[in-house]
Amino acid sequence: MLFYDWEKIFDAADGNPRSMYLILKMMTQNSIPDSRHSEIYKYSFKDFSGKSFLIHPDLLLYNAYRHSYREIAQYLALASMRPLADYATTGESSLDVRLIEFDLELITTNSLLSIKNDKVHFLYEEANQETIH
Repeated sequence: MLFYDWEKIFDAADGNPRSMYLILKMMTQNSIPDSRHSEIYKYSFKDFSGKSFLIHPDLLLYNAYRHSYREIAQYLALASMRPLADYATTGESSLDVRLIEFDLELITTNSLLSIKNDKVHFLYEEANQETIH
């Protein structure tokens, strides 16, 4: 499980989806830059930890080649809206659509997200054991 602060990531990346992906990858893999010219060097000294969470960030990274940087950034943004307390008490990893403050059209066009029963479901958050191993 990865804990992150969406606002810190968004600000550090200046809203650039590719940079957001690099930060996610750096955090998930505990990467350190090999030189000052590395793409992650400028992010390596910042603390991006927070109360937002991803249950399986490794699966998202493993399958990232199937999705655009924009879709991954939207996935991170929506995942950050989920209450950690709900997941801790019920194990529910989806997000109620009533908590979303923007057009749901973004969700329906994102291959990482789906809406069922008024809940946003995250493709790699609800992975079963066969998918993980």
